[in-house]
Amino acid sequence: MPGFIHQVELILDPVAAPERLRRIESWCGDWQIGFRVLDRIPGSDSVRIVFEDRGLARAFVGHFGGVLIDEGELENAMAGDAAFEDAYDRLACEYPD
Repeated sequence: MPGFIHQVELILDPVAAPERLRRIESWCGDWQIGFRVLDRIPGSDSVRIVFEDRGLARAFVGHFGGVLIDEGELENAMAGDAAFEDAYDRLACEYPD
């Protein structure tokens, strides 16, 4: 999925989700906007929709709602996880079983 980095998080009512996703697909098709729908976020009614262009992601938010996600969110989360694992490994070495 190279280039598809501009994410919008959108809350979908589980009952209305299929129809809303059809409208999103139709609207993006009419405007020839390339997009991808990522899997639902575990434990929530949210879905991530990604675009190649930030302006198109903002246009989507203006039409359908949702929230633009910071592009560095994934990198920041991964760096935080790595730092936590490093600290855990250091403690494990200091306090062996």
